[in-house]
Amino acid sequence: MTEGIKKRITVSVPVYNERASLDEVYSRTTEVLRGLEKYDYEIVFFDDGSTDGSREKIAELAAADAHVKAVFYSRNFGYSKNIFYCMQQAKGDCAILLHADLQNPPEVIPELVTAWENGSGAVIGIKNKSRENAFMYFLRGVFYWLMNAVFSMNLVPHATDFELLDRALLDVLKTSCFKAPFLRGIVAEYGANIEYVYYTQDRRRAGKSKFNLSKYYDFAIWGIVSSSKKLPRRMLCVGLVCMLLTILESLIHFLPQALSGAAVNAVLGLYARACFFMLSLFLCFSAILGEFLIAAVSASDEKPLVTEEKRIGY
Repeated sequence: MTEGIKKRITVSVPVYNERASLDEVYSRTTEVLRGLEKYDYEIVFFDDGSTDGSREKIAELAAADAHVKAVFYSRNFGYSKNIFYCMQQAKGDCAILLHADLQNPPEVIPELVTAWENGSGAVIGIKNKSRENAFMYFLRGVFYWLMNAVFSMNLVPHATDFELLDRALLDVLKTSCFKAPFLRGIVAEYGANIEYVYYTQDRRRAGKSKFNLSKYYDFAIWGIVSSSKKLPRRMLCVGLVCMLLTILESLIHFLPQALSGAAVNAVLGLYARACFFMLSLFLCFSAILGEFLIAAVSASDEKPLVTEEKRIGY
């Protein structure tokens, strides 16, 4: 680093209808960053088509503090695209992704920065405790198990998108064209010297979560189709095993009993259930392969990840 020139930390804050928490996001984050005296910093709000007055509040904050900047999208593009674009556009020597709901406390930022200065190219926050709903915490654990065990991904359980990425990794993101970006999977694949910082996740400060069942599905599917390399082969293996078991069951149970005329109805019922199971399995696999096809087609077009409406100071 040239003497006299401070390294810059970019804090990227994805926003979607979070007006009620923005003052606290700004005040707490600013207090933490001012304490890191050897660094310059900027706080950049990326608004994903908010309709609750978030943009007006962000503009007020930017007018009062030159460290605050903003990017407003032309409409809502969704969580996964928003957080990926946040990091693509970061201009600092490192960038920290901080959610506007304040479940991930800004006070952990110094720990992320320390790990970065010690040589880590990516520092990932892991919630070893959470004040969220216990059932949701359990479901997230199941999600990570499925992603790793079933879909052959390499995700650390309860890792979050609360993370710091070095300039080298940010440049990789900036030059990449992911139409269905799954940031956690991309960081796991391309990050160098990844370190982990453990913290307690807070409850949402204000408002309600913008995630519903449909958005959770989209998030999971995008992760699978963008990061899972072995899923089609596993699907083929499971299909072949199920087919073999059905044939064996028929040879061992169905044919002998059918020829002897014993318990034909029971055997037919069992055989029908096996066929129904195979059909259900086929439909599930077909749906997943369809998602892969959609992702492949989307990746081949020339559409931008998001479109911007306005920038403030950035």
